[in-house]
Amino acid sequence: MSNRQKFDALWIAEADNTATMLRDAKAGERVSAALADGSQAKVIVLQEDIGFGHKFALADIGEGQDVLKYGEVIGRTHCSIHAGQHVHVHNVESLRGRGDETTGRVEKEDAQLPESFVGADRLVLKAPLIDVGNKTFLGYPRADGSAGTRNLVGIISCVACANDVVSRLSDIDGAACFTHQQGCSQTMPDVAKITQVLINLALNPNLGAVLLVSLGCESVPSQKVLEAVRASGKPVEMIVIQQEGGLTASVEKARRIVLELVERIRTDPQNVPVSKLRVGLKCGSSDTTQGLSANVVVGSLTDMLAAVGAGIVIGETTEFMGAEHIAARDAVDKATAQSIVKLVHCMEQRALSVGVDMRGGQPTRGNIAGGLTTIEEKSLGALAKAGSAVYQKVIDYGERTEVRGLVMMDAPGREPEMLTGLAAAGCNLIVFSTGRGAPQGFPFVPVVKVTGNERTFKVMNEHMDLCVSGVMAGTQSPAEAAGALFEEVIAVASGSPSKAEKCGYNNSMNIYATGPVI
Repeated sequence: MSNRQKFDALWIAEADNTATMLRDAKAGERVSAALADGSQAKVIVLQEDIGFGHKFALADIGEGQDVLKYGEVIGRTHCSIHAGQHVHVHNVESLRGRGDETTGRVEKEDAQLPESFVGADRLVLKAPLIDVGNKTFLGYPRADGSAGTRNLVGIISCVACANDVVSRLSDIDGAACFTHQQGCSQTMPDVAKITQVLINLALNPNLGAVLLVSLGCESVPSQKVLEAVRASGKPVEMIVIQQEGGLTASVEKARRIVLELVERIRTDPQNVPVSKLRVGLKCGSSDTTQGLSANVVVGSLTDMLAAVGAGIVIGETTEFMGAEHIAARDAVDKATAQSIVKLVHCMEQRALSVGVDMRGGQPTRGNIAGGLTTIEEKSLGALAKAGSAVYQKVIDYGERTEVRGLVMMDAPGREPEMLTGLAAAGCNLIVFSTGRGAPQGFPFVPVVKVTGNERTFKVMNEHMDLCVSGVMAGTQSPAEAAGALFEEVIAVASGSPSKAEKCGYNNSMNIYATGPVI
C-alpha cells in the first residue's frame, strides 16, 4: 500500500511547472499539490475552475515560455499564464505537427539522431520490477514454437466484398471472424502489404485452423495467402463466393467447413511458461490519467515480461512524436534508435504536408476534453507503457516477429488498424490502457482493458477489466497495481474471458493502408 498522503493534484518531475488535478476544483480554492515521489508539496490558490485530469500552473509562466510535464517540454505558451490558471489548448501551442505554422519543414531531410541520445538515462516514472520467471499460463503450444492463449478457427475475409459471408458465421462456437475494408482497387504496395498482413493474421498462434473467404476477383492474391498458410502446416481451407454461387451457398459450405475444423483442432490447454506470451500494447480514448497511472503500471508489466524473455510489441508511431528521443535512448543500438527517430519523422511529415495544425486529430477532441493539450504530452504519457525495457527491433506494420523483449511496430494510433497490426505481428494477448473508456477488443486476440480513471471504470465497467486509479490517488503502490495487472493477464491468457470477449465488442477492424483507393 502506498503511504503517500492524499493530495488534490500531482506533478511528475521536479522541473515541472504544471500539475494535474485529481478532482474537480473551483476558482478560489486552495489546493494541495505533491511531487509524485511525495518529497515535495505546495499549496496553490486556483484562479480558474480546473476539471479532473486538467493542468494548472504551479508558478507564473511567461509568454513564449516552455510548458513542462514529466520533466519534458510539452508545448509553449502563447500568452502569460499565472500560477493557479488553467493550462490547456487556449494558451499553449504544440511544437510538433504544425503544418499551419510552416511548410518549409516538409522538405526537411530525415531527422538525424545525435550521438548523445544513445545509451542515455530515461526520464519516466518507473514501477518496481516483480519476478515472474516461474509463472505459467494455460495455453496451446504450436508447432512453430509459439503458444496460443486461445484455440480458435479463424474465418478471415480476403477482401471487403466477402465480409457479408464472414459475418454470417459469427455465431459458431470456437470460431472467430475477421473482416476489414481493404483488398481491392488499391495501389500495388498496399495490395502487397494487405496480402502479407492477411497471411500473418492467419499464422497468429491463437488460431488452430483457418478458413479464408474470397470473392474471387479481388486484387489481393487469395491463393497466395492460402498457400503461405498451408506451408506452415496449419489446417486451412478457402471458399470462393463467385465459384460457390453467392451468399447462401457460400455460407452453408463455410459453416460445414468451420464446424469440421473446430472439431479437428479441439484439445485441452497445457501449462506454458510466461516467456511464450507475446503481448501487444495499445492505449486509446486517452486522458491525462494514463500517463500518471495506467501506462505506468503497464510499463512495469513490460519490464516484468521482458525480463523473462516474453515478447512485447508497442506501436502507434504518432504517439512517439515529441518523445522519440526518450525511446531512442532505450534502443539496443544506434541503428534501432535511428529507425525510431526516422519513423516518427516520416509520420510527422505526413501531418505537416496537410498544411494544418494536427491537433484535433492528434490529440483527438476526446483527448483534449480529457486534459491532454499537445501531442508531446500525449506521447510522453503513452511511452510510459514501455517501462524501462530496451527496444530490440523496429518492425513494419503487421510484420511477424519472434524477437524477445520490446519491439516497436510502425503503425497508426487508430484502434481498428493498430489492433490488427498487433495480431498480425503474432501477439497472443493485448493490454489496452484507456482513460475515457475505449471499448474495442479483437476477434481472436483477447484484449485486457486497464484504466486509471475511477470514473471511467464505474461508467464503462462493462468494458473495463482492471482499475488502477489508486496509483494516482496514492492509495496503491505501482508494484501492487502491476501485480494485479499481471494476475489479470495470466487469468485471461489461461482462458478467462476478457470484458471485450464477454460482450462481443470486437468486430470493427481494418488493415492499415497508406495509398489511395483507385
